[in-house]
Amino acid sequence: MSYSAQRRPDQSVHDRQPSAEQLSSPRARSPRASAPERTIDALSRLAHQTGGSAFCLVQPNGIAIDFGNGEPAFTLRTHNVSGLDALASLDALTIAHAYMDGDLDIEGDLLAALSYQERLGDFHPAIYLWRRVKPILLGRPRVNPAWIALHYDAQNAQLHAAESTWHTYTPGVYSSDDEALESGADRKLTLAFEALRLERGQRLLEVGCGWGGMLRYSAKRGVQVTGLTLSRLQKEFVEQRIVEEQLPAEVHYQDFFTFRPIERFDAVSMMGVIEDLSDYRTVMRLLSHWLKPGGRVYLDFAAERKRFDTHSFVTKHIWPGTFRMVFMPEFMEAVRESPFELMRVDNDRHNYYLWARRMSERWMRNRLQVEAEHGARLWRTFLLLFAGVAAMMGRRSHSATAYRVLLELPADSDGAFHTTKWVTAADRANGLLRAVRDGLLSSS
Repeated sequence: MSYSAQRRPDQSVHDRQPSAEQLSSPRARSPRASAPERTIDALSRLAHQTGGSAFCLVQPNGIAIDFGNGEPAFTLRTHNVSGLDALASLDALTIAHAYMDGDLDIEGDLLAALSYQERLGDFHPAIYLWRRVKPILLGRPRVNPAWIALHYDAQNAQLHAAESTWHTYTPGVYSSDDEALESGADRKLTLAFEALRLERGQRLLEVGCGWGGMLRYSAKRGVQVTGLTLSRLQKEFVEQRIVEEQLPAEVHYQDFFTFRPIERFDAVSMMGVIEDLSDYRTVMRLLSHWLKPGGRVYLDFAAERKRFDTHSFVTKHIWPGTFRMVFMPEFMEAVRESPFELMRVDNDRHNYYLWARRMSERWMRNRLQVEAEHGARLWRTFLLLFAGVAAMMGRRSHSATAYRVLLELPADSDGAFHTTKWVTAADRANGLLRAVRDGLLSSS
């Protein structure tokens, strides 16, 4: 994937200077070293690590320096000292801020550039601690609306990148690497609909209905659909489609953890949602209460090898709060304790990679329109997200992956949860603490 930033006339690449190895030295690590010296030294150390593509640094004065072996796959073009200082920090969030602010541009293969993210620092304990402490102090239902709105109430800007038929915001299932987003989305929705064994007149709960992909697909086939969202703009968008297409569906502005349906559903769909609902045991308990015996739950999601490995950029600018990619051992333990049976697991990593890459390509093609409607900073922020996800799913380490999961509540299930005494005691203690907290907050 190639990305060309807007170039300034005075920033053409000058004749090549001596190599980075010749220019970098221990002196560059001194606080008194100039910004270019510190940056060259830092990038030299980064390039010496194995596996990364060669790249070029263009300083504000136009001097270009190559790093690594071979033809540079991308160029880091700095426009001022702030851009140089950001690169010298080798901190992922600091570099992201420099890019979002326009102090730094990335030209050429953006995925190759973002593949270096694994080697950058990302130690921001204040961001990490507050996102864990805030829901404990205030309760997730009180903080979830603002958290979700940060990303999904961006004036529907994401639709400039999403497929145009169903407006899905999760990966499709693709038959080839060059298949369009639209046909991949249609195949994914078909597979999910069939897996849930939905029939005309049955009831589907679509948790996190987004811009209405699965909701519309199912409703067009005679299924009664209830959608939940915490984005008022998404709710307005979906309600307009329901009216225009005369669909048997409704959408509610509703938090998952406070939803209390009157009737049980025949099936539940959760596409790209469980990452925001990281309390898997509570999720399973609620789903078991909402689903009819014999009903099924479809989920798809991104997963990570580490339990808590959300990047600071994502927490601060995209999905704040308790969002995290699924840690499969913890998720599977919650399924094991629940009355649900695991019916199917499909690896979705390559589909996720193709989807994010196609999204980033469409986003880049629509740059002028997005910037005119939403500003350059939003365009840059979401480009980092889409391309960053593609680079993450394309890692040779496969530390990040994705899955499609199908669960079933057996018709003859007793509905019992099989948790240890310690887990049960901890759940009761947490419930008591939440009740005390909510009582104090409601009376204040």
